[in-house]
Amino acid sequence: MMSASQRQVGEISIAYYTAEKVNPITTTATINRIICEALYEGLFCLNDQFEPEPVLCESYTMDGTHCTLVLKEGLKFSDGSDVTAEDVVYSYRLAKSAATSLYYDRASYMSSIRAVDSRTIEITLTAANSKFLNLLDIPILKQGTGDQNFAVGTGPFRAAETDTGYELLPNENWHEGKVQNIPQISLVGTVRADAVISSFAAGDISLTRAERISDDPATIKGAVDVYQTPTTEMHYLGIRMSHPLLSNPNFRKALSLAIDRTMICKSSLQTFADPAVLPINPQPDMVQDDRLSGALEQASSYLKQMGIQDSNGDGKVETSTGQPITLTLLCNEENTFKTNVCSQLVTAFGQLGITLNVNRVPFEQYQQALDSGNFDLYYGDLILSPDFDVRALLMSGGSLNYGRIADTTLDSRILAVRTASADTLAQAETAFYEYFLDQMPMIPLAFERNQVIVRSGLLTGFSVRPYNMFWAPNEWRLG
Repeated sequence: MMSASQRQVGEISIAYYTAEKVNPITTTATINRIICEALYEGLFCLNDQFEPEPVLCESYTMDGTHCTLVLKEGLKFSDGSDVTAEDVVYSYRLAKSAATSLYYDRASYMSSIRAVDSRTIEITLTAANSKFLNLLDIPILKQGTGDQNFAVGTGPFRAAETDTGYELLPNENWHEGKVQNIPQISLVGTVRADAVISSFAAGDISLTRAERISDDPATIKGAVDVYQTPTTEMHYLGIRMSHPLLSNPNFRKALSLAIDRTMICKSSLQTFADPAVLPINPQPDMVQDDRLSGALEQASSYLKQMGIQDSNGDGKVETSTGQPITLTLLCNEENTFKTNVCSQLVTAFGQLGITLNVNRVPFEQYQQALDSGNFDLYYGDLILSPDFDVRALLMSGGSLNYGRIADTTLDSRILAVRTASADTLAQAETAFYEYFLDQMPMIPLAFERNQVIVRSGLLTGFSVRPYNMFWAPNEWRLG
């Protein structure tokens, strides 16, 4: 493997964690997940709207708990062998059996997987899921190659051994045609899975991902081009439903309307987030701007319907019995982005005349308080699955339902979306969204954005998908 001084200017180089074999299903190192995006593909790929677009799949049918998938004709692996339904079955069963896999939860919906013929796969689900195709970006590898240093895949590049290690070369058998403008991608070996950012700063690598809104955000040095990608990671306020005021949907709606989510995303989350008032990304067209940027007058009207108002002109509202209102917000102190958002929420609720005290604690204490229900509100951060399954968070008895939401109508609306047919899905989604906005069982704030960073001027025509930075490499040009 070449050093930075040996590599030519204008060459793409990415990190390679040499202590782990590269298998798209079982790989756990974040470094090697980037390599996997170059070497492997799923039957579908999710676009920026988190809609599934076919990649290896030619056609499909969905009927309740049954899904039939047909592979495109003539697909080849990078070694020239045919892609068959048995390879898909092998890949899905591997994901279903590997508890540490990124795709384990996706595959857990499959109760049976079988090949009907060389191109047809039949899957039975554990329960109906109208957005099951969103989960089928599971990468496909050639059966029997999972234990090789690099499992064989169908992606635009293939791994090739050199005198000093490995590199990526264009896959001559790629179904979109051999990539012409990128002759090779260097793999820079490391034995430290956390060494990506330092390698980028040293000039060893030129293309990577870096999480921005994190407990330990990456500091990128030098001239770079940044490409943001949407995610399913939702920031939100959880609510203790047994609180005498928070149990009232009008009070919850007032709090939600007091929040300028657009400003939070621009300031505390540093433009690496999209405002949200519903637990879906992107927000549907029905969401009006005032729900995202705040509407204090409407918020105050909801409070007045409860008999809550500023009766003495001191800028603080009181209940109908004359009591001032103070709420406590639980927050993990280890993430400065979140604590900064909490400070903005103090100001936002203060404009309503409500005092908000923030209880900033280490994560262990934070989790203990969640489990015991020791909060009025809590600042939550949850990576949803690509089908935006909110059952654990919102349904009665859900494993992440720390606020003890118990609303049978909400439960039925959520399940109606999951069991809807293609013809009734839009109607079921609208009914769920409308009920959610009317009840506000929790208060979404934003969805994070990730970043892909490229050495400045290295590539033109570069575009990325939420889970794929090697999307459309035939359009890339070296700078």
